[in-house]
Order: sequence, then structure tokens, then C-alpha cells
Amino acid sequence: MARCSLKRVVLLVVAAAALLWLGLLTSTFLMSRQKSILRFQIEQELSKLWEKSLNPQNEAEKEEEKKGFKNNGFNQFRSDRIPLDREIPDTRDPRCVDRKYPISDLPSTSVVIIFHNEAYTTLLRTITSIFNRSPARLVHEIVLVDDFSDHEDLKKKLEDWIAPNPKIKLVRHKEREGLIRARLTGAEAATGDVLTFLDSHCECNVGWLEPLLLRIHLNRTTVVCPVIDVISWEKIEYSTFRGPPGVRGGFNWGLQFKWKKIPEYEQKRRGHDETREVKSPTMAGGLFSIDRKYFYEIGAYDTGMDIWGAENLEISFRIWQCGGELELIPCSRVGHIFRKRQPYTFPGGVDKILIKNNMRLAEVWMDEYKEHFYAKRPDIRKRSYGDISDRLALREKLHCKSFQWYLNNVYSELPLPNENLRYGGALRNPHTNLCLDTYGRREGGQVAVYSCHGQAGNQEFGFSDMGELQFEEDLCLDVATSKVGAKITILNCHGLGGNQKWEYSDETHTLKHVVSHHCLDIGEGKTAVMSVCNDSKSQKWQFARHYTPKPRRTKN
Repeated sequence: MARCSLKRVVLLVVAAAALLWLGLLTSTFLMSRQKSILRFQIEQELSKLWEKSLNPQNEAEKEEEKKGFKNNGFNQFRSDRIPLDREIPDTRDPRCVDRKYPISDLPSTSVVIIFHNEAYTTLLRTITSIFNRSPARLVHEIVLVDDFSDHEDLKKKLEDWIAPNPKIKLVRHKEREGLIRARLTGAEAATGDVLTFLDSHCECNVGWLEPLLLRIHLNRTTVVCPVIDVISWEKIEYSTFRGPPGVRGGFNWGLQFKWKKIPEYEQKRRGHDETREVKSPTMAGGLFSIDRKYFYEIGAYDTGMDIWGAENLEISFRIWQCGGELELIPCSRVGHIFRKRQPYTFPGGVDKILIKNNMRLAEVWMDEYKEHFYAKRPDIRKRSYGDISDRLALREKLHCKSFQWYLNNVYSELPLPNENLRYGGALRNPHTNLCLDTYGRREGGQVAVYSCHGQAGNQEFGFSDMGELQFEEDLCLDVATSKVGAKITILNCHGLGGNQKWEYSDETHTLKHVVSHHCLDIGEGKTAVMSVCNDSKSQKWQFARHYTPKPRRTKN
């Protein structure tokens, strides 16, 4: 046990006794929320004493921790030593806490959880949180779908653990099918009014379920998602952030899901009430609820897609274009472990699977706007994406709207490629024939230079009418210091100028950073650096294309 003062030990003993006493009290004396808050505070204090036991103490435990990270992409060692029914901070807006829901009128839900070699305790903690923090009447069942796991503790040990609970179903695949088809297996086994899909490494927070089911009760064609709180991959700690979400789902023309700031027109529709539902163009995909019959009416999932990837955008486009609505519900909070890395392999490679899935998405739902996707990957145009005739027939049967309608009415703030650009293409230094290049790095990485190859990709940049040096529409080049030799970092575009504002001169062909007053230069070893502007040849840059900016699309 970690060192602490005698006084603190006595206080903790008294606190633990108080916790036991509170557990015996009826709601006449203390509301359950007050008990929960006090228990969480006591557990936080106790955890400071337990901290040592949550860290490896010898070589064997260090090896166990290392193996857990390798197998899961998060700290299984800690997960195995944390109570399955631990208290977590209530991250809802205080106004959500006092809301009452017509429990007897709400539909029941089948919670579908897919797992493949999930950490045993993480899966059990997900299940435990559902039962502990949901009205019993609303949880019709939990359907577990094992997508061909080979971990021993997910076999008989798991079966023995769930056996006493008649509300848990376990379905096992005889071969690896992937998330998309596994969710269809779970949906077919479910019998509740609503399907709620959760990942196998979540913790449901207090009052998470009622606000989701209420929105579906009011309109069965509404699909709803909770706000996702972060559970750290390193310490398995639940975030204590209690603010509004501030973001909703979006995407870029490479068909990658992105969290985007809620636009002013949507805030205005909500009356700037941070507890109200947020209309969202897309969903992250892991956590959502949908009326079970409606799920099938609008085409469930595209069975021609493989394993995982793009299914979240596909169902998002389909919901909106075919008459439904997609919402984020701020009063519903669910914690999720965001892995440090993906521990699983994908047959044929993840890139091959994502390309096929994205092509199916583009070909079925995006009409002429699919060309913007293919412009990002001209090399894939002739690849096979399988038969989509049944999905096209579904779109016709449901009288779904065009993608133009979607852009005008759902996601009007998404800029079209080149719509707000003055220059674009490769950014080339004529003296060396080197081009600015991301080297495949994403947010937080640094750009450098590389021989110009004319294949777009990592060398495709844009200079916006706001003075941003953009990469893939939503990433911008940022310089955080005025020091000579500073590197240039790739960060999410924030639209506020500052460290992301540049000036480009058609006459001198220099790129000047407005805040530091330094110019983009080529450093040693093909690095890209900021230097004092001196009109040298290494500071000369030419864009491949020049554009006439179009007015920004807005939605009132």
C-alpha cells in the first residue's frame, strides 16, 4: 500500500464505513445520485492508495502488462484489477439530471455487443454497466456475438459467468465474419423493440438509456447516438469532463469520419440549449440506437461490405437521404476506450477492405459527388467493388433523395474540393524539384519535403481564401513558435487564423507565416522549416493549380 498519514487512513476507514452505511439507506434518506457521487469520491481517494497495485510490481507483472497492451491496444493489466461495477463520474449537464422520463411508455431495447478476442474484464465491465445503470424494464436483453475469438477466457469461463442471467444471449460465429456481418447476426437474434449497438469496451453512464429511447418513442425513424466520453487506454480512467459535446459527426472527401464543430445554424435551431438533441450528418458508428423494424426497413447493413469500415457513413447517408434523422443526445453519455492502436488483423489488409467499402458507399449514395472521392484516389477507379444492384434497388424502393439534397439540407458547411481555394495541388520548390510532403503523417505529425512525384496523395495541398495551408480539407499546417528552424505541424483546421494563417505572394512565390513573420524553407535532410524571409531559392514555392474562389455555401 502506498504511504499515507495515519490521519488519512483513519478518514478513509471512516469513509468506507460511511459508504457501507449509505448502501443500506433507502431513497427516503438519500437519493441514489447522491450515493453515487459520494461513492465515486471515496473510490477516488481509495484509488490513490490502490495505485501501487494497479502498476506492475515485478518482472512477471511487467510482462503481463506488456502482453495486455499488445493484445488489446490498451492497459488490460489495469482493467483486470479494477472492479467491474466501479463508480464513474456523472458527466451529464446538471439540467439532464433532473429530467423525468415516462419509463412505462418507452420501448425496450436489445443491446447488441460484438467482440473478437476482447479483454475479458473489459467485456464484463461493459455488460455490468448496462445492467447497473439502466431501468430493468428497458433492457429486454443483451445479445453477445462472438466473432470467432480464440482466447480461452472467452469460452467456458464467459459462459459460466453469464449463465445465471437469463437476459444475456451468446451467439458464436464458426469463422471470422467482421463487425458488419456480426452486427447483422446480433440483430437477427434480438427481439427487443429497439436495437442498441455498443462496442465491447464501453461503460454506460448514469441515465444513458432513457433519453435515447425517448427520441425513438417520439419518432421511430430517428436514429440516436450517445455522447462518447473517453476512457483512457493507458490508465482505464473515465474522463471527468462534464461539458457539452460541442461537436457532431462529419466527413471529408476521402470518406473519413471526422468530428466537426456544431455550426451556428444548428445551435440556433437548438435555442443554444446544450441539453437538446444535435442533428448530425454522420455517426461514429460504434454506439447507436435504432428501432428494430426500422433498421430492416431501411436496409440494415450493406452485406457486400467486408469486415469493418465505411458502414457508419453508409448508414448515415442512407438514414438522411431515405427520410430518417440522425441525432446526438447530450443527456446520454457512454464511455469508450479509444485504443492506442488496432490489435486485430484484416484479411487482405485494411486498406484493401476500406477501399472496397468506400467505393460501394460512393457508387450507391453519392451520385456525381463520388468524383470528389475518386479524385483523392485516382488509382482505385478500376478496382472491383462487387455487385451493388440490390442496394441501388433499395434506394429506388425507398424513394431516397439525392446527395445534392443531403449537402444542401444536412451538411451545408462541408466545402466542396477547391470551393474555397485560391491555389492547390503539389507545392513545389522549382530550384530543387522537391515538394512539400506529409510522408503519410496525420494530425500531430510534421511535414517535410520529397521528390515531386505528381501522384497527389501526400503532396496534395490547398491554399484557402482564409490563408490556410490545407491537407484533405480539414487538416491545416500550423506553426506554434516564432523560433527560427521551427517545424510545421499538421493539425485540425480551427478557422481562427492565428498559427494557421499564411500569406502567399504570386510575385515572390514565398509562403509567409503571418504570426511568426517567417517563411517556409527547406532545411537539412529534406526537412521543412521556418526561416527568416530572405528571398533565397529554397524559399520559392509554386502551386500546381490556381483557382477562382467561389462563395462559401451557408445554411440559414
